[in-house]
Amino acid sequence: MHEIETSGQEDLYSLSILVGTGECNAYCKHCGGVPLRKYAPKEDGIIDRDLFEKILRECYDRGARYLSISGCGEPTLSPASVTATMDLVHMLAEEGIAYTPVNLYSNGIRIGNDSDFSNTYLGCWRQLGLTSVYLSVHDIDEARNAAGYGVTRYPKLENILSRIHDAGLLVRINLILSKENTPTCDDFTRMISALREMGADTISAWPIRGLNDLISPELAPSEQELGRMAEWVMRNEDPNFKIRLLIEKGHDSYAKRKKLTLFPDGKLASFWCN
Repeated sequence: MHEIETSGQEDLYSLSILVGTGECNAYCKHCGGVPLRKYAPKEDGIIDRDLFEKILRECYDRGARYLSISGCGEPTLSPASVTATMDLVHMLAEEGIAYTPVNLYSNGIRIGNDSDFSNTYLGCWRQLGLTSVYLSVHDIDEARNAAGYGVTRYPKLENILSRIHDAGLLVRINLILSKENTPTCDDFTRMISALREMGADTISAWPIRGLNDLISPELAPSEQELGRMAEWVMRNEDPNFKIRLLIEKGHDSYAKRKKLTLFPDGKLASFWCN
């Protein structure tokens, strides 16, 4: 049974829905989805359509227009669940309950490794209203990116971006900031430049957080280096290429319940949002 806190009738900004079985093809050390997987459906294609529709309608009435589809695993491994969710989003849009943008979070592994999957589903999801793929990146170096994901090999980022763009979708890079891969501002700016050259449409950077939803002092770059990164982003503001560094200010919207996540156990909460 879900509950929505009622601090106002138009106080929401965005909604995230976790879909899929929780299966994942990566093994990130900091993954916050693992504890949630016991609540996920056991088969691809199973969604609580009535609950999803109820939440989508209620949050829209509260002002939410920004929708993200994520998972406690990798959503592209549950394509039937994503399709069923996007079909519902499309149905509601035809009624005038139109979320935009609609984003899909992904580690990109299946997109890069499976051209048949990409050709079959990415365009289909775009036709149902998907606008962007949020691609999480640990490092622009293939080996270090693979290590961040806990896999032996990661596909070329250029190929992943190309397949997403070929489907008519935008790519927002979610750059995961860690002491291991981006310990300094210089590392951060080097990665931003490379990702822009690869064709990223926008970039958001997130310091690694723990399961308590706080920045991890053990895993994230130092507070001093994060401050330098924030200053660099402000100095290099470009209206044609948006870069966001989401530290505490970026997290305020969660704390103020402007963003909500629907979890696999049916809870709607603001403490862990995409």
